[in-house]
Amino acid sequence: MGSSSRPKNDVVKQPCKASDNPHFFKVVSARALKEQKLEIPRKFVREYGVKAFATNQICLKVAADGRKWNVRLTKTNDGTRVWFHDDGWQMFVEFYSVGLEYFLVFKYERQSSSFYVVIFDRTATEIEYPMKIIICIDDAEEKVKKETNISQELMDNKKKLRSTTTSQREKAMANATAFQSMTINPSFLCKMSPSHIHRSLNVPKRFVEMHIEKSMESILQVSDGRTWEGSCCFYMNKRMKKRAELASSWRKFKKDNNLKVGDFCVFEMIGKSSTRISFKVEIFRAS
Repeated sequence: MGSSSRPKNDVVKQPCKASDNPHFFKVVSARALKEQKLEIPRKFVREYGVKAFATNQICLKVAADGRKWNVRLTKTNDGTRVWFHDDGWQMFVEFYSVGLEYFLVFKYERQSSSFYVVIFDRTATEIEYPMKIIICIDDAEEKVKKETNISQELMDNKKKLRSTTTSQREKAMANATAFQSMTINPSFLCKMSPSHIHRSLNVPKRFVEMHIEKSMESILQVSDGRTWEGSCCFYMNKRMKKRAELASSWRKFKKDNNLKVGDFCVFEMIGKSSTRISFKVEIFRAS
């Protein structure tokens, strides 16, 4: 039978050993969006459902950004029909702005009993989401990295960084990265450079593209409850690329918290409205 007769949602057959990681795809319908659930193809359930859906929850891993989502499963009494459902699925849909006629490919991983998900928009183009771990590197520092060799860079860094051992800096970065990977909300990690200490803090480009579309008030908060209010300035650079920086709130924040070159900060977005954006900031000292 020709490919034109294939139903809209079908299991994608895998040859030989590739069947250890079978795929299926779904085209998102208006009904799925309205009911806030997505049915897994019945053929896939028949062939792989005993092990794949043995529990009432499944983990979805999005290949584009590395995030993991625990999603509840709803089943009929006889187990022949299964849906991604409940709050976990709706959070997934809202976070990735999954819309009508989006094309989702699910790859089953037997060893971990989870699914890798690839998301395509209505133009059949895979959507590139920012990686969950976003590290902010100052533009000037990035330029140095591109134009000098490693030994020269180390020489320059000795002049800029306070006296800390390599192990201390590595430990600070490892702890910050581990903490950032566990944040629930959108976040980014920033290593303090001289420009961050003496001037403003540029928000990573990919974070801006996803979450900031205009200038607004900003609030920085630390774990003991102290807050710093100021502004998050949004602008377009000479190449018409979106940029944003923390200015007034950042100046007082870095002084009050005695930030030094080489320290790491994790910024987790804990609130956003049309006029204000709030970050909880966790500091990891390099010494």
